[in-house]
Amino acid sequence: MRDAKRILEEKDISPSLQRVIILKYLQEHPNHPTVEDVYHDLIDDIPTLSKTTIYNTLKLFTQKGIVYQLAVPGNEAHYDYSEGYHAHLLCEECGGIFDIESDISLNIENDLEGHLILGIEVIYRGICRNCRKE
Repeated sequence: MRDAKRILEEKDISPSLQRVIILKYLQEHPNHPTVEDVYHDLIDDIPTLSKTTIYNTLKLFTQKGIVYQLAVPGNEAHYDYSEGYHAHLLCEECGGIFDIESDISLNIENDLEGHLILGIEVIYRGICRNCRKE
């Protein structure tokens, strides 16, 4: 796993203690947490941490391409730290979000029919293997 402080410095982000801890959290928790999840899990370690700080930090990380914000309709935004592209499965039973491999072609041009393409998001909807077992 890459050093969080180095990642921030490479993206010209001042590596404050809170930013480093939030990035390390995302690296260690690939479960696509929300702002609320990050806050709940870190507040005991950083009593001065606010949800606003987490929100602003994740917004900055998203703008700089460090994390990806998953816009799941009807839910809070979820955040994904990843060094490579992958698709996601949203389980209709438990609401979990899972990383999955996808063979959908990502080779599109930035200018598609006059539209500027800034990113691609592939979210499959279904039932995860854990819920299928039950």
